[in-house]
Amino acid sequence: MTVDRLLRQAREVFEVPRDLMLRRYPPFVTGGPLPRGQVPVFVFHGLEPQSFGRKLQHLADNGYRTLSADEYLAVLSGSAQAPERAVVLTFDDGRASLADVGAPLLQRHGMRGIVFLVPGRTPDRPEPPPGRAETALLSWEEVAALSSSGVFDFQSHTLLHARIHVEPRVAGFMAPWMRHGYASFDVPLLDRGGRDLLAEDVPLGTPLLRSEPRTSESLRFHEDGEAGRACVEAVAANGGEAFFARTGWERELRRLAGGRPWSGRFETRADQESAIRRELEEARRVIERHTGRPAVHLCYPWHAAGPTARRLAREAGYRAAFCGKVEGVPITAPGGDPQRIARIGEDYVELLPGKGRADLVSVLRRKWSRRMRGGT
Repeated sequence: MTVDRLLRQAREVFEVPRDLMLRRYPPFVTGGPLPRGQVPVFVFHGLEPQSFGRKLQHLADNGYRTLSADEYLAVLSGSAQAPERAVVLTFDDGRASLADVGAPLLQRHGMRGIVFLVPGRTPDRPEPPPGRAETALLSWEEVAALSSSGVFDFQSHTLLHARIHVEPRVAGFMAPWMRHGYASFDVPLLDRGGRDLLAEDVPLGTPLLRSEPRTSESLRFHEDGEAGRACVEAVAANGGEAFFARTGWERELRRLAGGRPWSGRFETRADQESAIRRELEEARRVIERHTGRPAVHLCYPWHAAGPTARRLAREAGYRAAFCGKVEGVPITAPGGDPQRIARIGEDYVELLPGKGRADLVSVLRRKWSRRMRGGT
């Protein structure tokens, strides 16, 4: 696990007590009630059979009902009343465990979920047996089958779930473990000759500059591709992937990159608008082509949405946008803003009122243990 990822997970651990003190969680998380008419929205990523099964069992044992995206939007808009004990289950990225773990368990309990898919990264076919990594993604064949079954409603997580360079300052280097799985989502788009490279095509050793999500308000910095050539050549000349087993490999690359000026240019506001519009509109088009169903619900990658992205999402026809924590809104209530829907982490499903309800301390102990082991 990289140092950056460890630091990020440590920050997430300490965010929980901070947010509890600031009352950013709904009352049921700390043992309180779930007020009538409120519908909590939970977010999942990769699924593990025992954990996911336990959460669904808690919902089933206590009479909770899952809503589709359209049903939930009807509740928010006031055109329908929330059923008693309704919840929404959302799943980001479209990971392969949705087919292997999620669909069978949801079908067993008569439940359903909303998947926010990244169509620009969705493969045509499943990865080959004997199994897939937890971070592998669903194939289009699987998406079509799951959509037809009705167990999942496929919506937009933007086209590429992209990050972009935002300033000429080196933040890290392309390493072998960043090429596949969810780690590849953290690699910013690399502009080479007017074509954006995804992680699997980025040469090892390439300097990665400080980045932000594409849907943030930051302007993209297009670096001169020649500036990092010395780092790429050093890796290639010293064993490729084997270079990263050497002690001090990052220090060596920083030395090669540090003395070289980073020339380049920032995109214009018109460039930014065009790029974000494509992320939003093309995602809808591709998902609808593969599923035959409307994709009018959006989830912002990393929950990042600047004013430009929010405006363009409405113009692109998205009727709702799902976020993470929303300031002052622990649960988005009927009449709330459908373009800023608050979501709660999957860990808190078992804190919902009912028999067998867990306590917050045990839930946090499991959460932190999993995070420190490198889970999501």
